[in-house]
This record gives sequence, structure tokens and C-alpha cells, in this order.
Amino acid sequence: MKRTLTGTKPGESLAGSSRENPIDLSTDAGRKEHDRIVTWANEQYRKIKNDRTKIERQWYLNLSFYYGKQNVQSIPVAGNNTRLVTPNAPYWRARPITNKIRPIIRTELAKVTAQKPSASVVPSSSEDQDLFAAQAGEQIWDSIYRQKRVKSVLRRSMWWTLICGTGFMKDWWDPKVTDISTGMPGDICIKPETPFHVFVPDFREQELEGQPYLIHASTKSVDWVKLNYDKSLDGKDIQANTTSAADILDNAFLDLVGANDVSKDAVLCLEVWAKPGALQKFPHGALITIIGDQIVQATEGWPYQHGEFPFAKFDHIPTGKFYGDSVVTDLISLQREYNRTRGQIIEAKNRMAKPQLIAPMGSVDPSKITTEPGLTILYRAGFAPPAPLQLQGLPAYVLQELDRINSDMNDISGQHEVSKGNVPPGVTAATAISYLQEQDDTKLSHTVESVEEGLEKIAHHSLSHVVQYWDVARMVKVVGTDGAFDTLMLKNSDLRDNTDIRMEAGSALPTSKAAKQAFIMDLMKMGFIDPAKGLEVMEIGGVQKLYDQIQVDIRQAQRENLKMRAVTEEVLMQHIQQEQPPIQNLDSTDDPLAAPETPVEPTPIVPVNTWDEHSVHIETHNKFRKSQAFEQLPEFVKAIFEEHVTMHKEAQFMDMNELAGMGDPADPANDGGDPNFMRDPNSTPPGTPEEDPTPPTIQDEEPVGGV
Repeated sequence: MKRTLTGTKPGESLAGSSRENPIDLSTDAGRKEHDRIVTWANEQYRKIKNDRTKIERQWYLNLSFYYGKQNVQSIPVAGNNTRLVTPNAPYWRARPITNKIRPIIRTELAKVTAQKPSASVVPSSSEDQDLFAAQAGEQIWDSIYRQKRVKSVLRRSMWWTLICGTGFMKDWWDPKVTDISTGMPGDICIKPETPFHVFVPDFREQELEGQPYLIHASTKSVDWVKLNYDKSLDGKDIQANTTSAADILDNAFLDLVGANDVSKDAVLCLEVWAKPGALQKFPHGALITIIGDQIVQATEGWPYQHGEFPFAKFDHIPTGKFYGDSVVTDLISLQREYNRTRGQIIEAKNRMAKPQLIAPMGSVDPSKITTEPGLTILYRAGFAPPAPLQLQGLPAYVLQELDRINSDMNDISGQHEVSKGNVPPGVTAATAISYLQEQDDTKLSHTVESVEEGLEKIAHHSLSHVVQYWDVARMVKVVGTDGAFDTLMLKNSDLRDNTDIRMEAGSALPTSKAAKQAFIMDLMKMGFIDPAKGLEVMEIGGVQKLYDQIQVDIRQAQRENLKMRAVTEEVLMQHIQQEQPPIQNLDSTDDPLAAPETPVEPTPIVPVNTWDEHSVHIETHNKFRKSQAFEQLPEFVKAIFEEHVTMHKEAQFMDMNELAGMGDPADPANDGGDPNFMRDPNSTPPGTPEEDPTPPTIQDEEPVGGV
């Protein structure tokens, strides 16, 4: 049973669905069903939140260490919760904080978001229509990626992923948003989500799509609720029921203003997505939105054609469970020991710079001893004067402990000297440096794969939204890797359900720009690419730019295939009639004995251009001629293909002869040794005496040898 969703924000109405708001609140049974659903959703939300208390505690601790609050300790509070506090310390205690976790996270974030994964849509068949539809899908995704700033959204999602171990990205179709590029109602929305706001029941299931249901929890202000949902389904006013600073995510960990405000100033919103066949309550699936313990939206059936949760999950370190882990978890103990050792060194330095004094009891008044420079200390006669207490310096292994801790943190994070721009001693070869860099990046391979899989899911959902909602053509802006742009008008029928988009494996791995340039330089030296072309692609896109330029010729040849296979007998006859010269009127005043004009060569339906890359065109056309679709074409269409390929071969042969012979005739350097090269054959060469226009007299030739 097909369902149609026109809104997916918490609480938005679902106009147009045949099963929108299936709960009849006018009856007692409907009101009881309403209360049962609300009670069940709230119970599941609280249960999942309590079950993952230990996991959230680790998330809070990781956030605290990232923000530099590294002297915190966990203390139990009411219930099963804990609170992070910073205990007091003596005034003389040195507690320095050298935050080494933040640069590690920044480096990981830069690596996993450095490259845009290469996307390609797999055509549903080998037909040219599906091939062009797949190309349209790639252009639509490229436009969405730029317009919706997906890279920025990914960067924010990956920030939570690297700190907490798991992050999310949400995509949905919002009918109330206006498409900025076209001005039409309805648009695709993409935004990041924190792991604190996404709740799943089964922690053993690692895949998001394997969960029976998902709860997206959020808090909204009372003004926002009144602006968007004045009344619930039963007509009651929605009241504030939670504290925005304490529920879901404690604002104190984000250093937000007003973190200590405990007044109930927000409304808890629960968006419940139930998969079909997962819950007895919703056998066909459902989307229920509850705000303030009241249902404001209820739809039976799955709203989207792609049949998946509108969330993409990102994992950092695999744990065999739903929630991944972060490298911060392993670095916390080392970070604490590093700070403690630094504090001990500073305290020893302070004692050495201001040593303690020893004196016989009663010989001096201790209160008179201060840190004033040049202070005179009076002591009683007959007693020994105050003397500094002899202190022993810190052992060498204490100072060496810092280096050991640094080495351990580098090993755990996978960020050694080469990742920080330093070359290990004795390593000078570029290949060895690249190998060491790759070894450091290997630890992020699982995270990068998660990025590719997550973006692949978001891209698939976006194309599915286009197929489902773009009934009218919309403008799509495409920008190529070379900076060239194009504008197309596309709609859902142009995709022909070609939404199977794939991200190239390994395309999101961090790569060195210097290594790319060196690779292109090698191609230039070996003659695989022209030096001028190599210098161009080294600046904008590298090998991908060169590949896109080759694709231009392939796509042009594919368009020619589509034009030729679409020729009908009527089109062919019209073309022949247009190409035939008009019949000469014999009754006219023209001289009937005049020589007839040279017959004009008929123009082919699909001509061969001088700018075509003939070898690419021949290969592309022959590939199509080997397909089953070509075998089913009429004979006259096959003849058109044969004529077109023959023309390409002739043009290619002429180009080869031109290159092998005199080259470009317009180039003065290619004169072939003839000083009169490229001169008008009817003109007189310079330095030649004028010929007598009088015809020469015919004379008998003198016999040879006097015979």
C-alpha cells in the first residue's frame, strides 16, 4: 500500500496521505488508543535513556576532556545518574592542563572530511535512456550537495562521531520550505544529529536499518510550538513539560549561557518511526509525533518510497555494538597522567626557585619571612641563622615520562611525526614518507568507509525524494571540476527510477596534494598527457578533471547513439527530401546545353564534426552496436550507424595522414622544404621572369648527334 508523506519535521501535518491521523478521537476507543500510544512512546524513550546511561556518561566525559575540563571527577547524584565536578585543591597545588586531545580530534576531522566521495549512479539497464537518466541523477546529487552544503553538515556530524563514537545525519522532505533556486514549495532538508537525540531499542544490532523502530527526541521552545502547532489532535493546548537545560543533552557541557536554569521552559518532542512488520501496534509501519504528551501527527504506513529510516549513521571505532567508540576514551587516562606529571614538575620547580628554610626553634619569627627581594631576616643571637632546606632534584625518569606518554598517545591516535609535518630521523625518500603517512591514515579506514556509506544513503534518499516529489521540472545548477557551470530543468520522470547511487570505495580517503602533483608530473614525463594539459589539471582537480574531460567525448557519442536509434522511416524520408536539390525547369530561359552543376553531397542525419575525438566515438558507437538493443533495430537504422562510423574512420585516417605528412597546412613551419608552399597555384612565384603571353612558335627540334 503506497503512502505519501508531505512533512517529516516533528509534529508537522501529513496532508495527502490516505491514512493520515488514523486515530478517531471522537470515540472512546480512539481516545484510549491515543493515550496508549503516548504512554508507550514515553516509556520506550525513558527506558532507552536509562539503559544507555553508562554510554552517555562516557560521552559527557569525552566532551569535558575535549573542551579542556580535564580535572573533573564523577560523583553520584539522585537516581542512577552521575555528575562531573572539579574537586577543590590546595592553593599551592599545580594543576596545569595541556590539552592534547583537541589537536588529535582536529586532525582526524580534517582527514575524514578532506575529500568529497566520488558518486556515480548505476543505470537500471544498458539502454541509453537509463544511461542518460543515471547521468541526470549524478547532476541532481551534485546540485543538492552544493546547495544544501552537505560538506558542512558532514563536518558537524563527524565532529560528534569522533568525540562520542557515533554520529547521525538526517534527511527529509519538507513541504513548508520553499526551494530557493526555483521558488517552488517543498524542498529536501539535510542536517546533523547528535547521538544524544537518536534512540534505538536494540544495542546489539549494529545496523540502523536492523532496528524495529527509532525515536528522534528533541526539545522545542513554547513559542515554537505555538507557532507551528497551536492545538493537538484532540484540540488541547500543548504545555511545557521539560527543562531544556537538563533533558536529552545538558547544556553545561556545551558551555552555553543559562545552563543552570531549571525552569520548565521547553516541550519534549518525540518523533517515532516504526518499521513495517516490526511492531504489533503498527503492522504496516507508522510515523507518530508526540509533543507535550499529546499526539500532533499520526500516519499509518511508511511515508518514503526508499523504505529506510531518514537517518544515516556514522561510526568511528567499531565495538561490535550499535554505538561505536571514540579514541578519546583511550586517551583520557594518558591525558590525566600527562597533566599530573606536568604538575609535579612545576611544583618541584617552584620549590627549587623558592626553597624552604630551616632554623632552630625560637631563633626567628616565621611571620617576618616574606618573598620580598633583599629582605633582612633577624634571628636571635646564639642561634644558627636560617638556612635553605636541601632538596633533591626530580629523577630523570620523571622527565622522560612525558616523552613516553606522548609516544603512547601517538600510537593510540595513529598520528606520528609524519602526520604532524615532521619527518622521522633518517627518512628522506619521498616513497618512504608517503608509506608512513598511509600507515597513519590506515587507522581511519573504517571511519572513512562509514562516511562513504552514510553519504551514499543520504544521496539515495535525496534521489528518491526527487522521484517521489518532483512532479514539475526544477532548475538544477551543475558546476564541473573545471569551474564550468550549466543549468538544467529536470523532474522525476527524467530519472526513470535510477536512484541506485554508489560512492566510489576509497574516494574519501585523505590524499596528499603533493603526491597527486608528482603523479601527474610522471604522466607528463612519460608522454601519457600533454604538458600543457598536465599543468592545467594540476591546479583544479588533478586526475578527476582529466577523466571528466574524457567523459565529455563519451557522453557526446552516447547522445549521437540516442539520436540515430530514434530515427524513423518518416524522419529519414523528410531528411532525404530536404537534401535533394530542386528539379531544374527545362522551359526556363537558362541554356539547356550548359554544364550541369556538381551534385551536392547529402548531409548525414548525425554529422561528424571536426572537433570530435574520433577514436572515442568509434569505440562508443561499436560498443552499442554489440548490444542486444542494436540487434533489434531496423536495417535502415543499422545502415545509418554504419555510415556514421565509416565517416569517423575516414576522418581519423585523414588526421593520421596529416600528422604523418606535412602536418598542419596553416603552419608556415610545415613547408616541406618548398619555398612556395601554401602559395596560390595561379600566382607567379617571386623571382620568376614574366612569361611572354604570345604562344611560342613551333620549330623542328635539332636531331641528336646530327642524325
